[in-house]
This record gives sequence, C-alpha cells and structure tokens, in this order.
Amino acid sequence: MQSFLVGMRFDIAIACYIALPITALGLFPFVDIVRNCVTRWTSFTLLIALGAIAFFVHLVDIEFFRFFNSRLNGTALLWSDSPDFALGMIWETYPVIRYLLLYVAVLCLFAILVFLLQRRLIVRGGRSPVPTNTVWLVGLLALFVLGARGRIEEKSPLRWGMAFFSTYEFANQLALNPVFTLVRDIVYDVGSREQVEELLAGIYDPEAETITRRLLGRPNMPTGDQDERIVSRVQFDSTAHDPPSVVLIIMESFGSIRIGALGGGSPYDLSPCFDSLAEQGILFSNIYSTGMHTYTGIVSTLYGYPPGFGKLLMKQAAGRAELWGLPHILNEKDYRTLFFTTHDPHFDNMQGFLMANGFERMYSMFDYGEEEKLSTLGVPDHIMFDNALETLRSYSGERFFATCLTGSNHGPWIIPDAPFDRVPKTDPKHSELDAFKYSDWALGRFVRQLENDSLFENTLVVVTADNGLLDHPVTDIDLSQFRIPLLLYWIGDGGPEPERVDRLGSQLDIEATVMGRLRLDYDNYTFGNDLLDSVANCTPLAHFSEWYKIGYVEEDYLAVARLENRNSLYRFSEPAVDLADSLSETTSEYVRRAQAIYQSAYHNLQRPILRDKRAEQ
Repeated sequence: MQSFLVGMRFDIAIACYIALPITALGLFPFVDIVRNCVTRWTSFTLLIALGAIAFFVHLVDIEFFRFFNSRLNGTALLWSDSPDFALGMIWETYPVIRYLLLYVAVLCLFAILVFLLQRRLIVRGGRSPVPTNTVWLVGLLALFVLGARGRIEEKSPLRWGMAFFSTYEFANQLALNPVFTLVRDIVYDVGSREQVEELLAGIYDPEAETITRRLLGRPNMPTGDQDERIVSRVQFDSTAHDPPSVVLIIMESFGSIRIGALGGGSPYDLSPCFDSLAEQGILFSNIYSTGMHTYTGIVSTLYGYPPGFGKLLMKQAAGRAELWGLPHILNEKDYRTLFFTTHDPHFDNMQGFLMANGFERMYSMFDYGEEEKLSTLGVPDHIMFDNALETLRSYSGERFFATCLTGSNHGPWIIPDAPFDRVPKTDPKHSELDAFKYSDWALGRFVRQLENDSLFENTLVVVTADNGLLDHPVTDIDLSQFRIPLLLYWIGDGGPEPERVDRLGSQLDIEATVMGRLRLDYDNYTFGNDLLDSVANCTPLAHFSEWYKIGYVEEDYLAVARLENRNSLYRFSEPAVDLADSLSETTSEYVRRAQAIYQSAYHNLQRPILRDKRAEQ
C-alpha cells in the first residue's frame, strides 16, 4: 500500500506531462475541443499516441525488471547503435508476439474508452464560454505543472530517489514508474561525460586516491609524485625460465549459483565438467564480477578496471588504446595475443576496443560457415572452441595468450544436439538450464582436448565468467548477479597442488593473480592484487557497479552506494534487512571506500597509459 501511495506521485507526474499539451490544445480559446472538430480529433490522436508510448515502455519494463531487478532506465539505450543484434536477440529470447498482442489489446481498449468518454463528456456537454475556458486553461495548466513537478518544495522537483522509502528493495522498485526512470535518463543525456562528472562532483573526496592506495596496499607512487594513477611495479625474486602459455576462458553468465563445486542450489547436476576440473586445480570460491554485462566482464578481467557509469568504455574515445592489461603485458613478453568469440565482433565495439588494447587477432562468427550459426549469438560454444584449438595448434613453438568468450548460455538459449544429460522438459526453465549444461560440456571437452595434445603441455587455463545469474533477488544490486567462479588449471607437469581458496576477490584481481603464476615482472595498473599472495598488504574486497549504483563487499557486508539517493548496508546472513540506520558509521565508511575506488579509476582513465609507455620506450 505504501508503494502504491508513493508510486502515485510518479504516475501522476507522467500523466500530467502527457495531459499538459493536450489540455492546452483542448481549452485554448476559440479552438477548444467542443467548438472545433479538427482540434478534437487532433487531441484524441495525440493522447492515443502518447499513451501508446507509455504503454510500450511499461511492456518492455516487464522483462527488463526480471533480468536486471531494476525499473527500465538508460541501460536499455546502451545498444541503440546495434539495433539488429539487440532486436534479434530479443526476438529469439522472449515471447514477442504474445507481448505485442497484449499491447495491441490494451491500446485498443484505451482508445475505445477515450473515444466514448469524449463523446459523453465533451460533445454532449455543449459549448462553453470563452471566459470559462480561459479560467479552466490557466487553472488546469497550473495544476498539471505542479503535478508534473511532483513537489511544492523549491529546491528540487520529483526525483527517482524519492521512491526509496523502505528498507525492502522490492517495495522501492515497485513505487517507481518506468516511463519516469527512462525519460529522466534520456533528458539528462544518459551516460555523457558531463553527466558523469557532475555526479562525481557530488561525491568528490579529496582523499580518494589515498584511501584507494591503502585498500590496495600501495601507499607509495613509484612512478613519481606527478603520476596520480594507482600503480605498482611488481618484481619477482626469480623469474620463470619457461612461463606457460595462457588460455583465459570467459564463460557467458556462468554464475556460481548453478555450479556444484561452489554450492549451487540446483536439483540438477549442471556443472559436472567444471566440478571435475575444480578438483584438480586452484578454485577460488569467493569471487565477484564487476558488473552485470559482458562488456564489463571483458574490461575488468583483461585490464583490471572497474566499469564506469553511463556509456560503455568500449565505445568511448577514452577506451581507445588507453588501458594497460594482460594483452599488452604478455604481448611485450613475446606472447601471441588472440581473442575468440561466437558472435558479431563489432557488438559493443568489442573488436575495435580489443585490437586497440593489445590483441593481435580476433576470431568471430565471420570465421565460421553460415550453416554453423544457430542464432543471433552466432555459433555454439564447442564450434568456437574447436576453431580456437586448430588456430592455437598453428602457433606451435610460440607462447600465446588466448581469450575465449562463450555465448551459448544466454537467451535465446538455442543449443546444438550434443552428448550431455538434459534437464527434464517438465521443468519450466529446461531450455535455460540445458544451455548452462551444454556450456559446461563444451568447456570440459575443450580443456580435455588441450590436455590430450602434447603441443599444450605447458599451458595455464583460467576459467571465469563475465557475470553471474540473478536468482531470487533481494536488493537492486543483488549478489547472485555478481558471484562468479575463478579456476586456475595447469596442463603439463609442474603445476601446484589442487587447492580451494576462500579469499574475497573479484575480476579486478585476475590479472595480478595470473601474472603471479607466470612470475614475469610487470607494471600493475589494475585495481586488483594477486589472490595467492599471502603477504600482500591489502584489504580483501569486491567492487562492482550497475548504472548509477556501486556495490562494495568487505568481510560479510554488502554496501550499496546509490548516487542521488540513500545508501544501504546488508549483512550476508540478513540480506533483506537494511542496516544503514543502525550501523551508520560502518555504512558511511564502506560507501566512502566504494566511491573512492570509483573516483580513482575514473581519474586514472584520464591519463593515457599507453602514450606514457611509448614515451618511456
């Protein structure tokens, strides 16, 4: 009931925005809807058109909320430059026809209702005097302006943060109106640099870099007092004489929630191949992604940077040849750097970004036969792995760093006929679960093929995911969406003993952890540390963000910093209880740390790392 009452303010605001021009048109002296048939039909058409837009936004919000646990916002606009890919995936994943039929039915019902009300209340009501219309016009416009503004306070109109009245996240989300949240982002030039910097100015902390260095265990700046980047020079007592090649596998939506070795709660055995590999490698059980999307997983895993607010770093000029990560480091160490994916390499500007940031060659759906493509996501995972295997064989005698990005474990969940045990079709999610099992099967098949080929006897296989899987969400930044696996698996002799590591970490730590196993000196520009370094003087933490919210995990707490809104603190044992008020000091400290890391990362990106590297050379 409170969600309904709070939400009425947002609903009324949208209704007033829609009604404002129609009211002005309908009551304007001498052209009002009673006197003028053209005005009447223009008013009717305008109302139906604006209603159609509002209804469509609400329709899209149904599946958007189910996927992101958030009302429709500017995230939906991030792929506006790839409409074919995005619309194709939507068409193949969701029951579009049924939704459109529902949409047409609601819109027709609305049009009929408006038409009948117009005839009964307006046409039959007769003409009204001009002075009366003038009074109504002024009074109603003033009323609608007030309703659209949502508040009588002078300093600020209605904002989405005012819906956050409860300690229960679902109640807050329920109060919001998706038209309000989407249009707000559109009006404010969603994700622009100016908008991001304006938001950052509101949380600016002059001690952000100091806080970040302390958390990362980097109190000094070895590159000089004028370099404000968070950087450390990593040098080993003895370097490896024969460092291994590296195969990094980023599994699409391979969330810990469905992995048996990580305590997945599924009644089915969804990850037998990964679980088998985990018994023979180093498994990290407390790892988080930095975002909810593939592009955030790529940037954070390869370059150790947290994702920024707003527009994709991959599409920004700031992302062009500015990051220093595993591809550049290993390229300098005479590794061949290759990237494999199943689908269109230009989606999210992936190919341009990766080729500008250390990769020599990218293999994508254009390297496969047309008959091998099953959906918008391109070829099945095992086809991509087979191509990667054959390509890597051609680099016999050379060290390589190969990254493989899978795609089959994603809607529309279309998979090939492969020899793995299927989930019973009686399960309503059987297609989705089968896609997960197929992806696991393809992973296991690929790794075993590497093992059985003497060309790869000195290879380190790293398995992780781009993001987790939303499962019974409690908060708007829910941990299930960010929990991911991380496995280090050695092919050949000399690998360490199998181990399970419970240390808290994230994708930001992958670069340093991999380099620690290769024992090759390097400059660490990431916001992570070696998870197997027992003497590292840093704070175990995880840092992630989604839209204009930052999540921060330390010890057994999750802090959520919401820009322009209230902050929250949750204990893992009580994920539905907001402790921000009862533990206000802890909340403030964790929020400050979360914002300090983000501020430092944003400012670091303003300095071109590669340009400085080339100057040094």
